[in-house]
Amino acid sequence: MSNNQPNELQRDTATIVISSLFIILAVGSLWDTTHMLDPDSYVFPRAIAIAMIVFSIALIVRHLIKPRKIPEPAQADVSTLRRVSLVAVMLASCLAMPWLGFLIPGIATFLLLMWIAMWDEWTATRLIVYPLVAVAIVLGFYTLFGNILQVPLPLGTLFE
Repeated sequence: MSNNQPNELQRDTATIVISSLFIILAVGSLWDTTHMLDPDSYVFPRAIAIAMIVFSIALIVRHLIKPRKIPEPAQADVSTLRRVSLVAVMLASCLAMPWLGFLIPGIATFLLLMWIAMWDEWTATRLIVYPLVAVAIVLGFYTLFGNILQVPLPLGTLFE
């Protein structure tokens, strides 16, 4: 079989390259925190950067040890559209937060990401339960970060 045949086991070089870029980004973030004097300022960014390095290395090792099947071309096109859509929704959410605050874009983003990423058919139960769980998760994070950890979250200029 040639390397161009679908369903052949191959290394996912794109994942390895992107994971390597995330490692470089995380190392840069770690270096940037060395200029912070207050421990409250650098603990969270360092924890996230270290987690990003660990998970990226784990992903690289996984893809080096266990090659995956290359998807059919039709599946790859749908997958690419979904990936681009996921990034576009997250960017739109980040751009909306200064005007709308954290909660509205957070809930809308979670719902859109869930809708885009869903491969299975939407049943009546999923249409009811998934949005409720999404709202509960976003409200939980809002409560945790905004009220308990006292992290300043965007309020939105439309509501000031």
